[in-house]
Parts: sequence; C-alpha cells; structure tokens
Amino acid sequence: MVVISHYFGEIAHGVQATMFGWIGVDIFFVLSGYLIGKLILEKKDCANFFTVFYVRRFLRIIPAYMITVAAVLLLLAAAPASWANTTRELPAWSYFTFLQVFPMAATGSVGVHWLAPTWTLAVEEHFYLVVPALMIFTPRRHLAKVLLAGIPIALALRVAVLLYGILPPTTAMVLLPFRADTLICGLLAGLAVQSGKVRWERHVSWLRVAPLLAVSATLFARVAGGQTMLEICGPLFMGIGCASFILCLVLGTPEARRFGSRRLQRIGDNSYCLYLVHLAVLGLMHGLILGTLPDLQTKAQWIITVVSLPVTALVAYLMTRFIEEPLTRYGRTWKWSKEPRDATISISPVTASTRLVAARDNRAPSYPD
Repeated sequence: MVVISHYFGEIAHGVQATMFGWIGVDIFFVLSGYLIGKLILEKKDCANFFTVFYVRRFLRIIPAYMITVAAVLLLLAAAPASWANTTRELPAWSYFTFLQVFPMAATGSVGVHWLAPTWTLAVEEHFYLVVPALMIFTPRRHLAKVLLAGIPIALALRVAVLLYGILPPTTAMVLLPFRADTLICGLLAGLAVQSGKVRWERHVSWLRVAPLLAVSATLFARVAGGQTMLEICGPLFMGIGCASFILCLVLGTPEARRFGSRRLQRIGDNSYCLYLVHLAVLGLMHGLILGTLPDLQTKAQWIITVVSLPVTALVAYLMTRFIEEPLTRYGRTWKWSKEPRDATISISPVTASTRLVAARDNRAPSYPD
C-alpha cells in the first residue's frame, strides 16, 4: 500500500485513487503493537527479558536502517540537489538517532524525501523504549485499563493540535503520544489473545464485520468533517478495524486463507528493506535516466516508475538476504532464560555478566544465589 501510494499517488500528476499509503501505516502500527505486545506478555517473566528483547530488536532493525540512511545521505551529497525533492533539510544526526520526528513536527517538513518514511520507524523505536517497561511493571489486572486510558489521550492530543492549533499540525502525525491509539489497539488485541480467557466463538461474527464498519466510519469522517476530521478520527477507526482483522487472521476465519500464500509471504519477508529503500530507488531511477523528479506526466515517466518496482524488489531482497536475515538469525541465538525475572533483583556485577554471556550462548549459567 505504501509503495503503490508513493509511486503512483503521492507525486505530481499522480493517481489520487492510489493514495492509500496511510492505511498501510496504520496497519503497520497495529500489527507491531499486536506482535510486540504478545511477545512481551509471553516472555516478560524471563530473567533476561530486557537484554534479549533489545538485542533482538537492535539486530533486526538498526543495521539495515543505518546503512540505508548513510547510503542515501552520501548519494544525495554527490547528486544534483533537485533529486532530493527536499523542502527543508533536517540535521543528519536526527536520522541516526531516530529523533527526526521532532524537527519534522516543528518545521512541517519531511526533510530528505527519500528518507521520509523513516518517521514511522522513529515512532516504532520510541514505542520500544516505553512499552516493555509499561507492560511489565503494570499489574496484570490493571493493564487493560491502563492501555485503554491511552486511547482518549491520543485522540484528545490530535484534537488539541488539529482543531485548536496548540502545536504545528505535523505533530499530530509523527510523534508517538499522538499516534499511540493505533499501537494500543494492537497491544489490546495481543493481550486478549495471550490471556486465553476470551471465548472467541461469541465474537467472531463481530470481528469479521468490524473492519468494514471501521472503513465506513473513516470514510464518513472524511466526507462529514473533511481532511481534519479524517486525521483526528481516522487513526483510531482504522486501528480498531486493523486489530479486528488481525484477530480474524489469528483465529483462522475464511479471510485468513488468502494470507497463507507463499507469494505474500515472500513479500512479507522482504517488506522491511522494501520499505526502507523504495523512495530512494524511485528517485535514483528518475534522476539517472530522465534527470527529473518522479512524475507520471509522460509515457517515459510511467515506464521508469513501473520498472522501478522490480528494481526496488531486487535491492530489498539483497539487503534482506545479506544484512537483515544473518543479523536476525544471530539475534535468535540470544535465548530467553527459563529463570524467573524476580530472582535477579539483587545480583552482583560478576553474576550479571555471567548471565549475560549465558543468555547469548544459550547455556545454563553457574553462579551462587
């Protein structure tokens, strides 16, 4: 959805009907909330939870991201300025520290266009910093209530920005507190599945209808209230719809059968690197061959855009094959401890070091109590 929207919709003379990338972003946030939330709930009592969680997340995300950012900045330093399609540059250090969302919010600029999608990864990283501790140290009986409380807060923050202008409008799009409701929808879905207490047969019919109702509510908000109301209500409506749809897939409803496709799985395997590089590849293809920004005004521009799709897929595959997958495999050698986390509250630095090595090597540590 994001790639099609960026290639064929969100450009000069683009096809407006293909501008649905924002839905893909909402799906990404909800899916991330579901997967990470369920993982935290399943592994939170492991003694080495924080070590293994952050090592695996680092290896899965950071190297491919850093290589992409460095390569793009170097390419743009050597290329004509017009290729970057940049209205206002952001500091390079902000990309390397996942802080680009703050100058984006302050200036209203996405910065380097080829790196524009990285704001979602910054939101994701901020999510990783906050949510594990929140879910671990909140008593289980209160967790659903705490998470639910975050939804009206995020909605109120968007209202304050988009209706009352207390901050620049971009703030409502790119900062975690303003987008938290979509992630929380995923967290709540993960909590419901992991609890094992929900009698799903009573709710499957409603879960299958909920995505259609969510899309209808989103369209109504757009028609009745314009773009502003869509930006206020859309993330929450789509968050509920996406969470319901994910639950349908998990529960094995008829909709789930299509997602067993090997072809879709291959796209999914390469989707992270595809997301990272797709705008850079499109910009380079148009710049090198036609000397212009991406557009769809001429037949040649259409051809270059269409050809950019397999080129992007190839670049993403190579990055996945030689960067992401080897590091992810190494990350999985850091195994979850069978020792409960509460047993490690008071240990010496030497003992902590021993356990860290044991977590990496997947062997039982030897240490005094």
